[in-house]
Amino acid sequence: MKNGNIYKTVVLLAFCLASFVYGSAQEFTVKGKLVDSASAKPVPHATINFQEVEKKISKTVISDQSGAFQTTLLPGKYKVVITHSSFRKKGMPLKVEGQDIDLGSMQLITMVKNLAEVTVTATKPMVEQQGDRLIYNVEQDPAAKSESASDILRKTPFVTVDGDGAIQVNGQSNFKVLLNGRETAMFSQNVKEALKAFPGATISKIEVITSPSSKYDAEGVGGIINIITKKKLAGYQGNFNSNITTLGHKNGGLNLSLKTGKVGISGMYNMMTNGGITSQQLSVTTPGYPAAFARREVGGGRHTNLFFHQGNVELSYDLDSTNTLVVYGNMGRHRNETVTQQDIYTLYTSGSSDISPYFLETEFAMPTHGFGGDYIRKFKGKPQKEFSVRFNAIYNTNENFANSQQEIGGTDRFILNNSEAFNREYTVQADLVEPLNKTTRIETGIKTIFRSAFSDFASQVKFKTSDPYLLDPENSDRFSYDQDVYGAYGSVNKTINGMTARLGIRLEHTRVHGDFTSTNTIVEQRYTNVIPNLYLSKPFSKTMNSNLTYHMRLGRPSISSLNPFVNNSDSLNISFGNPDLGPQIIHSVTWQNRFFKGPKFISINTGFNFSNNLIIQSPSFDAAKGITSVTGANAGQIREFVLGFNSNLPLKKWNIAVNASGRLARMRNSLQTSWATNTAGNANVNLTYKATTRFTIASNSGYFVPLRTPNMSFPNNYFYGFNFIYKVLKQKMTLTATVNNFFEKDRKLTFLTENPYFITQNTNTIPFRNIGFSLNYSFGKLKENVSKKKGIDNDDQVQ
Repeated sequence: MKNGNIYKTVVLLAFCLASFVYGSAQEFTVKGKLVDSASAKPVPHATINFQEVEKKISKTVISDQSGAFQTTLLPGKYKVVITHSSFRKKGMPLKVEGQDIDLGSMQLITMVKNLAEVTVTATKPMVEQQGDRLIYNVEQDPAAKSESASDILRKTPFVTVDGDGAIQVNGQSNFKVLLNGRETAMFSQNVKEALKAFPGATISKIEVITSPSSKYDAEGVGGIINIITKKKLAGYQGNFNSNITTLGHKNGGLNLSLKTGKVGISGMYNMMTNGGITSQQLSVTTPGYPAAFARREVGGGRHTNLFFHQGNVELSYDLDSTNTLVVYGNMGRHRNETVTQQDIYTLYTSGSSDISPYFLETEFAMPTHGFGGDYIRKFKGKPQKEFSVRFNAIYNTNENFANSQQEIGGTDRFILNNSEAFNREYTVQADLVEPLNKTTRIETGIKTIFRSAFSDFASQVKFKTSDPYLLDPENSDRFSYDQDVYGAYGSVNKTINGMTARLGIRLEHTRVHGDFTSTNTIVEQRYTNVIPNLYLSKPFSKTMNSNLTYHMRLGRPSISSLNPFVNNSDSLNISFGNPDLGPQIIHSVTWQNRFFKGPKFISINTGFNFSNNLIIQSPSFDAAKGITSVTGANAGQIREFVLGFNSNLPLKKWNIAVNASGRLARMRNSLQTSWATNTAGNANVNLTYKATTRFTIASNSGYFVPLRTPNMSFPNNYFYGFNFIYKVLKQKMTLTATVNNFFEKDRKLTFLTENPYFITQNTNTIPFRNIGFSLNYSFGKLKENVSKKKGIDNDDQVQ
C-alpha cells in the first residue's frame, strides 16, 4: 500500500470513529468486601462474575487479600455470582443506574473443607460473547471429553473443519492458534495434526477473534483461535484419555494440575500413532499442445505410518497480590514415513507407449520445542490497568529424506534427496492497558520477533545399482534466512451510550536477509507496513448487537515456501520454493449481527475481502521436456463477498449447533489467467441429545465446497458420524463409541492443476469408514484456601 493511500485510510477511519462514537456515556463503580460468615475474616481470591441479563455480556474480577473487589459496569441489570472452592456459591441480582454502588460486607458460608472428587456444574451458556471475541465453553459440551480439539472446533462459531481436518477461520486458511494466550511450539508447524492430537478433555473454552485488535501481530489473516486449558485449583486434578479406531489411530494423553499456596503447576502430554494407512493414487497429465508425450499416468499404492506427540508444562508463582510470574515449556514431534510403489504409463505423440516402475520412500520429521516466561502486574484500585512483559522462544527442525527409483527411456535413475531446515524464533514484547476514565481505555505496546532459518539440501544421483551415489550440484545448496520484525501499536477503546468503539494502528518493519551459500546469491528485503484496525459494536435491542470491523492482515511466507530445494523424486513432476516471495496483504470489512436470548445464540454476518498479492501455487509446463513445475508466487488477486450463519440453540434435552457460510469470489493468477468467478461454501451441523444424566448421543455432519484458486481446483468434501457417550463411576469416567462415515469404506478425492498448456488430474482413494472407542477418566481432590492469580483474570484470556 502506498504511503498516500495509507494516510488517507487512517484519516478516514479516524473520521468514522469520531462520527460513530460522538456523545457521552458513563460507567459506574461497583465494589464490596467478602467475609467468612463464621469467623468474619476476609475471603481473598474469590471469583465475582457480573453477567448482564439482557446482552449476556460478562465481566469477572478477583477479590484481593482483604476480601475487597471493585470493577466498573455500564447501566443495566446484572446477575452476580460469587464462587470459591471453600465456600458455597452466592448469587444475587444487581441493578446499575445513575450512581456508584457499594455492596458493603457480603458473607460467604463455608463448605466442607476437603472434596473427595471434582464436580463441575454447567452454569454458562455454550456460546457467549466477551468484547470482540466469541467464546465456546467446552466444559459445557458433554461430548468434548472424548473428542479432539479439531472435533470441537467443528462446533465453534466462525470456524470450519472439513472431513480431512483442514481448518478455516472466518473463511480463511491463514490464521493463528494460541494456547492460553501465547504462541507455542506445539502449534508452530503442522497445526492440523497438532489439533487432531490435542485432547478436548484438557480444554476449558475456545476463544475466536475474527477481528484482532492492534495488540496482535498483523500475521494471521482469518483471525485467532485461543485455546484455554482448564483452571488450576487448590489441590490437584487431572484426567487420562485414550482412543483407538479401526483406521489404526491410537491416542493417549494425561493432564495434571496442582495448586498449593502461591505456586501452581500444570502439565499435559498426548500421543497419536497409526500403524499404517494404505491408499491408492493416480495422476494423469495431458498436454494441451504437442509435447514430449500425449498422456502420462502415474498410479499405484502408498503406505503411510504416522507418529505424533506433544507436551506442555507451566509454572506460576504469585509474587504478591498484584504481581504474577509464569514460566512454561513445550515440545512436540511429528514423524511421517511413506512407501510408494507405482507404475508410469506414457503414451507418446507417435502412438507408441511404455510402462516403467516407480518407487519412492520418504521420511519426514518435525521435532520442535520452546520455552518462555510472562511477568504480569495489576494495580490496586484500577482493575482494568495491566502491565506485562513476555518472552517466548521456539525451535523447529524440518527433516526430509527421499529415496526414489525411476526408469527413464530404458535407463534406471536412482535419487537420494536430503533436506534439513532449522528455524529459531525469539519474541519479546511489552504491553500496557491504561484506563483514562470510566469510558475510555488505551492500549499500547512494543514487540520484536527475531526469526532465523538455515536450510541444507543435497541431491545425489546414480544410474546403476552397483554405482556409488554422486552429488548433483545443480540441485544442492545451503540457504540461510533471517527475518526480523519490529512492531509498535496504539489503540483507543471508547464506550458511549452502550456502544463500544476501538481504533488502532500498528506499525511493523520487516528486515529479511537470505543467502544461498553455494551460489553466492543474496536476497535482501526491507518493508514497512501500517496496519489500521477499526471495531464498532452497538446493542440495538435487549437481544441483539451489531459489530462493524475493518482490518488489514499480513501473511508472511514460511521457510518451506522460500526454500528453493527442488523435489524431483518424479523427474517430470517437480516442485520448489520461491525465495523472492513477499508478504501477502488482505483487507477485510465485516458486518456481524449477533442475537442472544438466554443460552441461545445466532449470528448472521456478511463481509468483503480483497487482495492483489496472495501467495498461490503457480504451475508451468515445459512442453519440450514434458516437465510440470509448481512454485509459489505473489500472483493471486481476489475480490470476495462472504455470507455466514452461526447458531447454538439448546432446546430442553437437545442442543443444535450450525455453522454455515457462502463465498462468491472473483480470482485470477496475474501471471497467467484472466478473472474468473467462483463460488464456495460449507454447512456443518452438530446435534446433541442428553437422554439421561449419564447417557448422551451426539451427531456431527458437514459438507464443504472449496474455493477454486487460480490453476487449481479441489474436491467437495463431506463427513458424518455419531458419538454414543456414557458416564460411570460417579461420572468420573466417560466411555464413548464413535461411528463415522459408515456408508463408505473408501473415499475418492480428485484434484486438478491446470493452465492453458496442460491439465493434471490427481485422484486419491483413501480409507474412510471409521469406528472408534475412547475412554476418559477424571480425578482430583480440592482443598481449602484456594490461591488464584491475584488481580488477574483467572481464565487467562487474551486481552
